[in-house]
Amino acid sequence: MKQNIVRAIWPESKPKPMQISCLMVTQASRFEWVQLAVADFCAQTYAERDLLIIHDSGTGFDDALKHWIATASACAKELKRIAVKRVPAGQTLGALRNQSVQMATGDLVCQWDDDDRYHPMRLALQAEKLRAADADFCFLRDQLHGFVSDKTLCWDDWNVEPYPLNFVQGTLLGKRDKMPRYPEIERGEDTGLCLAILNEGHRVTRLRHHGWCYIYTFHGDNVWGDQHHQSISSTKRMPLAFVVGKSKELRARLAEYINLPGYQQILAGNSGIPVPGDQRG
Repeated sequence: MKQNIVRAIWPESKPKPMQISCLMVTQASRFEWVQLAVADFCAQTYAERDLLIIHDSGTGFDDALKHWIATASACAKELKRIAVKRVPAGQTLGALRNQSVQMATGDLVCQWDDDDRYHPMRLALQAEKLRAADADFCFLRDQLHGFVSDKTLCWDDWNVEPYPLNFVQGTLLGKRDKMPRYPEIERGEDTGLCLAILNEGHRVTRLRHHGWCYIYTFHGDNVWGDQHHQSISSTKRMPLAFVVGKSKELRARLAEYINLPGYQQILAGNSGIPVPGDQRG
């Protein structure tokens, strides 16, 4: 009885939000895309966050990137949250990702690729899912897939993949102290990491039907080429009925992005339908 009285007077406080370190690996050729991804970070609704950008390009790019961050209006209120680190050249993407994890200070780390797009609620949604599930890692089960030159979106459903790899590998949010090492290879390193997470028995949760909070972007200068991206889209796109049913929500969420390319249609099943609503310029 006394214990119940104490709890009524002093209710248990909510746990403190965990700090998320968003980790971006980039290079000089991605400067235009980096600016959009950094702006997306600055627009996040989740407060306890920081962004670590590492690259192995020259001092010219390093100076230009730091100058842009220091002067861009999108970053004006977030400067203390953003750090840029230049590392020795000639390393694989996997090796660079490992260095970013080692440099991170957050309780959680989130893969923040330099050429993809992130809705303002992306971090908040995944962090809450991870907390509610008492999990070590959280991934999205579906994503939007943007084909810039075609002005086309697809809603990819990775739940069609066999369990337990039925999630979007590039959407990792997880506990830093549980992170395995990435294989030190030039591409496909996230698959090796995800297999290690599963093999080590870590608790993985998946966030479904929020694909609008992440846009996997194909712009022609990606690590993976057109065939890879088209294959994902053609085998995993959501059916027409699902996309039509989500059109009101999709319209609202796309409008909350900043400076999206002018996507005109979304492929669903065997059909193409107009992208709902206007996107912010």
